[in-house]
Amino acid sequence: MRPSRFNRLVRAQDGAWLLFNAYTTALAEIEPDDLAFVRACLEDPGGTSPADDHQRELLDGLERGGFLVEDGVDELARIKVATFRDRFRTDRLMLTIAPTLDCNFRCDYCYEEHLRVTMSGPVRQALVEWVEAQARGLTALWVTWYGGEPLLPRSREAIGELTDGFRRIAAEHGLDYGAELVTNGYLLDRATMQQMLELGVERVQVTLDGPREIHDRRRILVGGAGTFDRIVANLEEVMDLVEIQLRINVDRRNAMSCLEVVELLVERGMDRMVRPYIAQVTMDGAACGNIQEACYSSAEFARTEVEIYREAARRGLPLGRYPVRIPGAFCTADRVNAFVVGPSGLLFKCWHEVTLDPSRAVGSVVDGQEPWQKAIEDRWLAWDPFEKKGCRECDILPICHGGCPLEALEHPERDRGSCERYRYNLDGILEVRRLARERLPSAPHSRGGAPGDEA
Repeated sequence: MRPSRFNRLVRAQDGAWLLFNAYTTALAEIEPDDLAFVRACLEDPGGTSPADDHQRELLDGLERGGFLVEDGVDELARIKVATFRDRFRTDRLMLTIAPTLDCNFRCDYCYEEHLRVTMSGPVRQALVEWVEAQARGLTALWVTWYGGEPLLPRSREAIGELTDGFRRIAAEHGLDYGAELVTNGYLLDRATMQQMLELGVERVQVTLDGPREIHDRRRILVGGAGTFDRIVANLEEVMDLVEIQLRINVDRRNAMSCLEVVELLVERGMDRMVRPYIAQVTMDGAACGNIQEACYSSAEFARTEVEIYREAARRGLPLGRYPVRIPGAFCTADRVNAFVVGPSGLLFKCWHEVTLDPSRAVGSVVDGQEPWQKAIEDRWLAWDPFEKKGCRECDILPICHGGCPLEALEHPERDRGSCERYRYNLDGILEVRRLARERLPSAPHSRGGAPGDEA
């Protein structure tokens, strides 16, 4: 046996010792009397013999938790193989579809351009035919409805028509079919949610950015009116119907006030049905407002995140984050069978590119794929964090995988990818987890076209 390369021994502020493994995500608190033996096992397991039953138990726990691995295990190769096996799977098709780029909101940090365009009938038909052409060899089709705002009337019409086509294909080819919805929540009343359920939607992401006075300064209607009360009322109406993830976008203007959103959920008995999590606001895209000074750097946000979770734990609020090992590819961008579909039928790899110039597309459901588009797709799929020395040597690689491919590809000169926040705050996250014990559920960790990644 030998120690795992992904171990991290952390000393908490109160002096407690925590041992974490980024591959298994096991977390252990080491009693002071056991620290010397555990250290010896991690440094030289072959040369450390347990003196009694208690130490034998400790040694067994280190093995079961993945802190010790067999001599022949190549931990880096194991992760690399899993990543590329998942990246090039062709039995699942994952689509993020924006039936419209129009939106009834004008959030000051939104990166989209809100073009008043909705997917036309011919493009819908072309998309269904394109999916049918991919169906041979598939076992599953998963769709995320995105936008713009996908619940605008014309967009809902497109969702209904496309769902009929997808379900027919799934039935004919024996595919599992599922869908989820990313919406601002303003139009998500009970009748609409019931319609979405009939269309196969299983999960919904909605955003609140703070208590009323803060949210209504950031997430406003086209005419400038606030949206907080309507969204909360809708959540109360639909929370018994569907799994809801509640995103709270955080920058310098609303950091600690995000806890008031969680307190509201608890006060109204919504906390068991609505799962909150926080996300970083970044300057991203030409359509963003002038918010640069309000945005945290990645390192700053990581520190703020720990402060927020620590305060949530102190108050007993259900808000937290715990590392989850990424079992395969990072997101839609580096999966061969995952695409973002724009209203014109253009295919993209990244959610953040769906409103950009068509020159970033990797193909079209209408016109197929040109050689120059294939070259763009190849660049995405060739992204390899294992080529980066900083990533190969990092002890949190299993929970990061080099981070966002978009940002990593924009900075090829770096010796590492686009580091996840755990690079900056893992020790604090683990300490908060210990303090909170089982009172804090893990925050959603969705990859590959699932709610949780977008505004």
